[in-house]
Amino acid sequence: MTGKGHRISTFAFVIGATGSPLAAVMSFLGSTFPDSSEYTFFGKRRNRYHRRYTHWFIPWLALAYACFERSGWIVPRISALVDGRGAHRDVWACAGFWFMGCVLHILEDAFCGTVPFLRPWKRDVGIHVFHMSKKIGEMSWGEKNFVLCCAGISFIAFMIRTFTVNSFLEFCLNIWRNI
Repeated sequence: MTGKGHRISTFAFVIGATGSPLAAVMSFLGSTFPDSSEYTFFGKRRNRYHRRYTHWFIPWLALAYACFERSGWIVPRISALVDGRGAHRDVWACAGFWFMGCVLHILEDAFCGTVPFLRPWKRDVGIHVFHMSKKIGEMSWGEKNFVLCCAGISFIAFMIRTFTVNSFLEFCLNIWRNI
């Protein structure tokens, strides 16, 4: 996937799952790190090692688990970071969501190619739900549809988390009246 596709689908998934804008932003920031770290580790040989060692989900998942365990499995709150009370737990939760962005990046890459599963040097797991565009940085038609579906499903999940049935019906009626 392109960086744009990773950022949009990761942000949408996390905000839909948690309802937390801060958690979604932290995941958004971590969502392109597996690709960008390849430049640091491999330099000009990046394409030779693409989707290998940096796309092995086990270290990223272990780091996310360690951060979430340290945070007490909370969703980070901006208010706690601002006033400082118990902020260390929220900082750990932010780090956990950053690493979850890396995990989601790898999962998203598995939908358009292969990534390592148990052996980090061998790409062996994945399905081709869509193909990438031949132009670097351009989203293909299939990727746009995939990202749109992820965002739509996440929006529905966010709405369900945010509204009760009665408040959702009232919200829809207010929109209908104002059209």
